[in-house]
Amino acid sequence: MKKRIGVIMYQTSKNKGQELVAQRMVRGFIKLGNEAYLITSLYHDGVEIIPPESLNEDKGYAYSEDSELGIPVIRVNSYVTRWPPRRIVFKDFIYTLERIINEFRLNVLITHSTLWGGPEEVAKFVEWRRSIKNLGGYQDPIVFCHMSHFQEPSPKRYSLSERTFRMAWNKLSLPQILREVNLLLVVTPYEEEVKVKMGAKREKCFLFPGGVDDEAFLRFSSLDTQEFFKRLNVKDNVKIISYLGSIEERKNPLAVLKVAEKLQKRHDIHFVIAGYGNSSYANRVNEVAKKLSNVTYLGEINEKEKIQLIKLSYLNIIMSKLEALGLTQLEFMFHGVPVVTSAVGGQSWLIRNEQEGIHVNGPDDINGAVGAIVRIVDDPQLWIRLSTNAKNRVKSFTISRLIHELDRAITEELVKESGLSQIPPYVHSTFLEPEQVLRSWSSGTRKVVATNRRLFIKHGVISKKVLEVPYGNITSIEHMRRYSWKTLLLGSIASIFFIIEPYLSPIFSKALIAKIEGFLRLLFPNISLQFNIPDVLLDNLPLIPISIALVIFIIQSRTGFTLNCAGMKPIYLPHAFQEAISYIRSIQDQQFKTVQGGVRLRMREHTSEQ
Repeated sequence: MKKRIGVIMYQTSKNKGQELVAQRMVRGFIKLGNEAYLITSLYHDGVEIIPPESLNEDKGYAYSEDSELGIPVIRVNSYVTRWPPRRIVFKDFIYTLERIINEFRLNVLITHSTLWGGPEEVAKFVEWRRSIKNLGGYQDPIVFCHMSHFQEPSPKRYSLSERTFRMAWNKLSLPQILREVNLLLVVTPYEEEVKVKMGAKREKCFLFPGGVDDEAFLRFSSLDTQEFFKRLNVKDNVKIISYLGSIEERKNPLAVLKVAEKLQKRHDIHFVIAGYGNSSYANRVNEVAKKLSNVTYLGEINEKEKIQLIKLSYLNIIMSKLEALGLTQLEFMFHGVPVVTSAVGGQSWLIRNEQEGIHVNGPDDINGAVGAIVRIVDDPQLWIRLSTNAKNRVKSFTISRLIHELDRAITEELVKESGLSQIPPYVHSTFLEPEQVLRSWSSGTRKVVATNRRLFIKHGVISKKVLEVPYGNITSIEHMRRYSWKTLLLGSIASIFFIIEPYLSPIFSKALIAKIEGFLRLLFPNISLQFNIPDVLLDNLPLIPISIALVIFIIQSRTGFTLNCAGMKPIYLPHAFQEAISYIRSIQDQQFKTVQGGVRLRMREHTSEQ
């Protein structure tokens, strides 16, 4: 079922995990045949890349096919907040979002991250739309998903004021989002447990651990890594230990440099530090790295260079102070590179100790990290085991596989939101695009479901037949009275038999007559065919079957409707569906008015041309 999806993230980036996941989502959904757009701000990695003046003044956004990101992007008016730090907020977003949804006909919204206005505004918008629908107004269904990339408000990373502000957001804003979402995307089972304690429903949680961009690895599968190896200016037999990620305090690359400092005498080990950094902390990392002969500081690298580095690496090291998951570690593991990790947050779930890598005792365990690296480098069999496990671990965590599973889950939610669950799955699974159920009626074994495009008529108990009838195919509606002629005919045959039975005895054998009488006893068990019955009853016996049949005939006679449809046999609906008939008329009247309006418009255009 084709969907139109808006993925909402506060900025674009080429190296930050949350932004990369949002961008890869868009790419993945498009690959599956959906329409998907990234709805984001004017900023890329914190830098304003288009001026607000370039936006459509009435709509508040600008649409473009971003050649660098390779996806359709809708940029909305926005600004960098003074508080909370490191966040970007959209201006007048509900107004803008309504126009985006109307123009691009979006029916799925996926918000990312926390502590900014996007998820809260979308939650309000979705509740607003649902309220309109519940009060009788028409609104297309919207499936709302949220991915927090959740991190605990830890004192190891945040100041007291920022940490308590995050706690306030989690207490006040997040529960509102958890109530409204159809699906809550969690990166680890640990996050799921935290969200359930916060009030999320477990059945809404969907495990989505970031995802490896397997297409990028396939695209650069034939890359020659020797050129990149020469760039590091190291010998061929050297084992590369890589840190790849943003150069920031949370990621703790200075701890990696302390590990490198302790291993300077190991000439078979060389460290590489790569990632974007634009702060005093990043400058400090660069200065320390320059003083170490066994370290190469690359700074920001492009996607091709990133994959070259991953392919060259013997080990990946991450001494992070806080991690929701670790998207970069997924990428190293995908290529079979074991990980030495501080095992904080989701890292302890993603990289299992002694299976895909080695856990050290937190971000400050420098000696533990040194020992883990030496142990793996000096034991090739251990490296092979860890490498094999790492590859196997992330087979199911590729972005293509995760998006395929998420797409299926969203389809199920769209079926629920649209009311299509009233129609058998084998019917709505054939839809190219979702339809919204507007009304439904049932009587006996029949059920009529009206969507915004057609009628579905179900009939039967065991083997249910479903007819699809587009409104435009209904050519006429007949009002009729239906009679059970078969019942009357059977009663008449039975009465005739009683009349002629005395004349049949001399002609047919007694055995045949006995069989016929036995059959009649089954049909009319309360009537005796013996000749010892009273003479009055015997004289009137031929009238009994026709009388019973006539009563049943009268009871079963009823008014109803016949829908005459182009290319189909007439469809009968009992009188109980008179509301459905009225609804069909109203739809046809609307279509007629629309056609008439189009004709008048063309006539006016024709007159003006003359």
